Amino acid sequence: MGVEDFLQKGKVELQMNFLRGLVLLGLGLGLGVLLTPRIPQIQSRISEVVERVRSKARPKARTETATTPVRPAAVPAPQPIGALKAAEAGEIARYLGSVEEVTPAKISKALELSAGRWALGEARKAASPERPWVAELLPGPVAYWRVRSLGVAVAEAMGRDWLVWKQKNPLGAVLDLRECLPSQSLEAATEVAGLFVSPGEVLFTWRDGVSKEKVFRSDRQPLGLGAGYPLIVLVGPELRGAGELLAYLLQERGGAILIGQSTAGQMGWLAETRLSTGRSLFKMQGEILLPGGQAAAGRPLPPDLNLVGSTVVDTEIWPGGEATIASTVAEVPAIKRANEASLIQDEDVEMEEIRTVGGKKDEPKRTPQDRGLQRAGDLLRGLRKIPPARRAAFDPCLFRGHI
Repeated sequence: MGVEDFLQKGKVELQMNFLRGLVLLGLGLGLGVLLTPRIPQIQSRISEVVERVRSKARPKARTETATTPVRPAAVPAPQPIGALKAAEAGEIARYLGSVEEVTPAKISKALELSAGRWALGEARKAASPERPWVAELLPGPVAYWRVRSLGVAVAEAMGRDWLVWKQKNPLGAVLDLRECLPSQSLEAATEVAGLFVSPGEVLFTWRDGVSKEKVFRSDRQPLGLGAGYPLIVLVGPELRGAGELLAYLLQERGGAILIGQSTAGQMGWLAETRLSTGRSLFKMQGEILLPGGQAAAGRPLPPDLNLVGSTVVDTEIWPGGEATIASTVAEVPAIKRANEASLIQDEDVEMEEIRTVGGKKDEPKRTPQDRGLQRAGDLLRGLRKIPPARRAAFDPCLFRGHI
């Protein structure tokens, strides 16, 4: 090869490299023009993926550190047992197999020392006992389910409801477990939990105390709420058994925020015996083993937002009938504000309103006020103001407190 041929070949390669550079530059400019409007969406999706990876690593870090509690707030002490009557003490003694002299004081002490194996519950007064579950899209909109009976039927119904409600872009979802029946199967709780956790995930293990064990996994297709639709679970002091276990799983594994009062402290499979006085004796069947360790028997589950005080009436929820659940969400009485005309004329607005309120003799009966559901709606409206990227990293432990 001569010098001229070598120079000619180099010139051709230089031209080809120049053409390749122009083509790559054009492709880069075209991709930049196409992707520029979608950069915020890409960034939010990347941040969500990163947060999911971090959230999966959090439970592992918690189990490795024995000195670090699962929740920063102190776990409340078990609720005191009401005074026993002589007839109740005799009945409970027969179930406990006690052969000693029976007194209400001794039976009460035995129940307290059982660490949640045995517990006495008050007679339940359900607001809507004729319906196993209630579903309604509340103003906001907010997806709302009140569940009394767990299982396959309610899980499938909730899935159908969410397919319709999701098209209206709700603020989030509220699962009301305050009236959930205690003596339900662990399989029923697993069916509903599978709607809010990753499929195939190990939820818990049940052990009968001898040699039998059963592992429960989430085998249902989840609803896919994600960070865009926060989940709030309403709990109360009468929540126990499978419903209490469901609340724990949704709090720890599904990212749910618990609102209400501390639960009864009997998480698992319960057998219920009705006493002659109307109260019930609950016995724990076996024990629950969680992926991070054994469940704390006899310790109530604390909510993230604790509704305390005389103004909160947990039983004042939707009673059924002609009234709708939405009517219990509206604040009554409504907040009264002075109009511009009264301010310009310098009228005594407060005295005028007092006279007006006092003169209403035929005022209709006040509708029930569901404080827990009202606070859940307030929280969902506040969370909607947070950007999706920051909403995915939201941790209810950071603001646990009282309302």
